[in-house]
Amino acid sequence: MKKIVPLILLVFFTFQLKAQLTDYPLDGEKTMRFALYYGAITNQWSGKIEDEKSSTVVFDWSQSRSTFGWGKYQNSHRYKIFGDVISLLYSGEGLTGKPAAGTPILTSIFGWHNFAFSAFHSDYVQLSLGLHAGDYWYGIEPLTTHKRSEQNTSGSRYYYGATGPTWMADVAIGNTGFWVHYEGSYAFLWGGQPEPDSLDVKPDILNQTFEVRWRQLFVTAEIVYGMNDWGNRIKRQQFGFGISI
Repeated sequence: MKKIVPLILLVFFTFQLKAQLTDYPLDGEKTMRFALYYGAITNQWSGKIEDEKSSTVVFDWSQSRSTFGWGKYQNSHRYKIFGDVISLLYSGEGLTGKPAAGTPILTSIFGWHNFAFSAFHSDYVQLSLGLHAGDYWYGIEPLTTHKRSEQNTSGSRYYYGATGPTWMADVAIGNTGFWVHYEGSYAFLWGGQPEPDSLDVKPDILNQTFEVRWRQLFVTAEIVYGMNDWGNRIKRQQFGFGISI
């Protein structure tokens, strides 16, 4: 987030502002979005025992609505499990294949959902605030499937529900016809409880997505990671392009 926010401000002050947000052709429309990503999942903790990582091409499906004006409603719904299952088949592991111990996992079964209303609006900039909700499958592939086994000293994977605040920013980039869209969410996890003798803690998660849009096309980056200082700290990054219909 420290890198993305200054980038948005730089874009905003670099271009002469002419095109308005309300000129966006999908203003107020509920859209289906399809994207192709290159994605990687890594364990960022320096004290990790296994040094595995996962990377592949990911097909992504989501829905969103961007509406511009004072008090206008926006939402996004990003569904991860469908694309992640396809990536498992693509990688050759298959649905029954067991990843190597220590392989990081960060995905969602029911999706990540943001709901917000605009708190500030001008012809060229809109800021929105709201609520994030979703679920997170988070951790690493254990040495054994039995979480209470003495072999699971390096950690395991856990399933959490999550809620928290979300914020959105939209900026029209001059007279180029491009728009910048950013979403950030701070997810407080609840549900799963790490075993006391494992190298796991229940983290808060920073969930971010950054897009440059032109008509129905977009390029996008998604960065999601645990905020814990100690223990297995998983980071998911995706970079790709897509279309809204």
